[in-house]
Amino acid sequence: MKLRKFASLLLTGLMLLSVGCGDRPTGGASDSPSWLDPDVTRISAPGDDESEKTSTGAQTSKPADSTTAAPKPTVPTANEQRVSFLAAGDNIIHEMVYTDAKNRAKNGEKYDFVSMYDGVKDFIASADLAFVNQETPLGGDELGISGYPNFNGPQDAGRALVEVGFDIVNIATNHMLDKKEAGLKGSIDFWNSQPVTLLGGYYNKADYEDIRVVEKNGIKIAFVSYTYGLNGMTLPASSELYIPLIDQDEIVRMIGKAKELADVTICVMHWGTDGATTVTAEQKSLAKAITDAGADVILGMHSHTIQPVEWQTGKNGNRTLVVYSLGNFLNSQYDAINLVGGMLTFDIVKKNGEVSIESPIMNPVVVQYNKERLGFQLYMLSDYTAELAAAHGTIYYGTLKKFTLDAAKGFVTSAVAKEFLPDYLK
Repeated sequence: MKLRKFASLLLTGLMLLSVGCGDRPTGGASDSPSWLDPDVTRISAPGDDESEKTSTGAQTSKPADSTTAAPKPTVPTANEQRVSFLAAGDNIIHEMVYTDAKNRAKNGEKYDFVSMYDGVKDFIASADLAFVNQETPLGGDELGISGYPNFNGPQDAGRALVEVGFDIVNIATNHMLDKKEAGLKGSIDFWNSQPVTLLGGYYNKADYEDIRVVEKNGIKIAFVSYTYGLNGMTLPASSELYIPLIDQDEIVRMIGKAKELADVTICVMHWGTDGATTVTAEQKSLAKAITDAGADVILGMHSHTIQPVEWQTGKNGNRTLVVYSLGNFLNSQYDAINLVGGMLTFDIVKKNGEVSIESPIMNPVVVQYNKERLGFQLYMLSDYTAELAAAHGTIYYGTLKKFTLDAAKGFVTSAVAKEFLPDYLK
């Protein structure tokens, strides 16, 4: 009996260590026990730590208007349609994020997440279509608001994404079942109540087979979305909810179906290794299969770091834009490398019946927080300063005890080829 109980406890511990999106550093030595998030073993909803309940911290100053060139407004000609597209990475509602949102709320609000995006919202709004990966569930307050490792953020966090300009939201991630079936159902219900196109969460198999197609400026764009896993969790056998797990043959089938419905097919992939800046052999193999199937763009995520961008050529001569990982968006992870992410922009152009992907650029962003891991603010890297970097709270929690503007730029330039960088980073 004691042996069985010990095995059960050991298995639980191993599962918690494997869960992504925690606040621990994610560098090459991230398995070191000394780097574990102090909350890593907590299963119950966060909020029991009185020191975190009472700490408010000084908020960072409001960012100035961005100097980064926004996606160009579409100017279609008689024979051309054009859509400017933006894709942001992993939006993670950690405990410190929603604590800060609660602290800064006013005028009867319960939370204020919107102001955290002040430094990037104009850039987002300038795109014809904007996509974001909502990494963590927003399943409803009745399930308990909680952070790592079993997330459930306030639904006000989702409303903030809508308010700042996102049109397309993906929820196919390894955290989909953090609050089990009820949490996934609540997340799907919530997003379907919002003026967005939801990807990655489906009421049943028939819902999954109904490929989402967005039409903008005369161009039809189809989306398929998949995740590598669910942190060891499963739906009950009686559930009708459908989770799109990565299966190469299935992805190829659905891309073929999507291509019959739309001018452009975008494949969203939650894949790779948490914390890695390099691409795995499995990512490369899947990217080749997806390219050969005829997808036009692959939007990758999950590593919480920026990974390479490249063009691939398919077996039929088609060209596919492959983004292995967009990195993080809003989050409170410890390490600086997880606090620099990207918003990819590109144009979808349809001319004389031919469609192309043009001008892809990885536009870096930085998540700022203070010494108390509060005062969250997203900045365009082009607007970020050496003074902000020196004051960043990551130096108190992460592996880098000094954070600089050059370090932030280096996380991007070391991963992304020059042809995909904005001019100021070339």
